[in-house]
Amino acid sequence: MIALLVFGPERLPEMARNAARLVARFRTEASRSLDELKRAAELEGLDEELKAIRNELRGAGEDVRKGLQHPMDELKQVASGGPRDAAGEPGSVADGPAPVDPEAT
Repeated sequence: MIALLVFGPERLPEMARNAARLVARFRTEASRSLDELKRAAELEGLDEELKAIRNELRGAGEDVRKGLQHPMDELKQVASGGPRDAAGEPGSVADGPAPVDPEAT
């Protein structure tokens, strides 16, 4: 009633259309904002998962490096003519004579 008295019967339909457009635009923008927030939340969750996977892969890489370190050391010894057993096969360091420190006695 107040709008009819303030704006008059000529302008009231135009004002109602403008108000409806404004409400529709507000709903559209609100929906778009909510969609963006949902996507951002999903990306944040994915980011956390990727960090966890990256840390897991780093740990696995360290385990592989540690597991390969001893065989690599043995290969280096063999390549450099390292210790060999009585049959001429590569042996371990423990197969050779015990180290002697002449100053210790």
